[in-house]
Amino acid sequence: MDLRIEIKKDNEYTHIIVHGEIDLYNANELKEKVHLSTDRAASQNLIIDLKDVDYIDSTGLGIMIGIKRRTTENGGKLVLVLYSERINKLFEITGLNKIFMIARSFDAAAALLGK
Repeated sequence: MDLRIEIKKDNEYTHIIVHGEIDLYNANELKEKVHLSTDRAASQNLIIDLKDVDYIDSTGLGIMIGIKRRTTENGGKLVLVLYSERINKLFEITGLNKIFMIARSFDAAAALLGK
């Protein structure tokens, strides 16, 4: 499945909506688009909305960790919006739910950023 990424900028955060699968073949595309969008953003806070993502492989998880590290180094916060029980379970099993701020909706993610 192809990866499609929408980017919406706000003064308080950048909202990145991801559709498709995040895997070895397209994870770098996500990384590059996130970096390009945050390099020019007023705020370094990110909401990555995995609304229509039902598969992430280890490469995709590694990219997410790298995005979190870069966001934190730049003084920002990252919140992931996880709708799928399958993806939520993946983050629990890997322990990544202890590293990432995770919300179940966009509004809850914005609230975690204090917006």
